[in-house]
Amino acid sequence: MASPTKKSKVRRAINKARAGKKRKNKTRILGSTPASLPLTMPNAHELAQAAKKA
Repeated sequence: MASPTKKSKVRRAINKARAGKKRKNKTRILGSTPASLPLTMPNAHELAQAAKKA
């Protein structure tokens, strides 16, 4: 029979792999950009460039 330490190490590795798989699947389904991020707003660099021209 395997030692408790070995069982813990194996279970921990399996849980890490499962968590990574879940995270990657969620990213594939939902995308990596937060839903609340307003993509139509100009970023700071664009604002600075516009201010420099004006």
